[in-house]
Amino acid sequence: MTASLRRNPGIEEAPLQGELMLFDPANAKFFVLNETMSFVWRACDGNITLQEIAGRLAEEYSGVEPETAARDVESAASELASLGLLVD
Repeated sequence: MTASLRRNPGIEEAPLQGELMLFDPANAKFFVLNETMSFVWRACDGNITLQEIAGRLAEEYSGVEPETAARDVESAASELASLGLLVD
């Protein structure tokens, strides 16, 4: 949770009915992110840690426990990184 990931600069984004659509032109693939994944994607600027993002998520959404936010952020970041959407 101490990693500081950033968005892959080659990825294009556009809002899509309350969600976020990403396009990876290098692979010609589209991705649709739900609200949590969108929150993580936008927060990953390379300057803050996943732990800090989890804290922001817990603050942003009342009723979300810090432990739940941490698990959700770690899972989302891992998936986004595995798809090449986030980089070190």
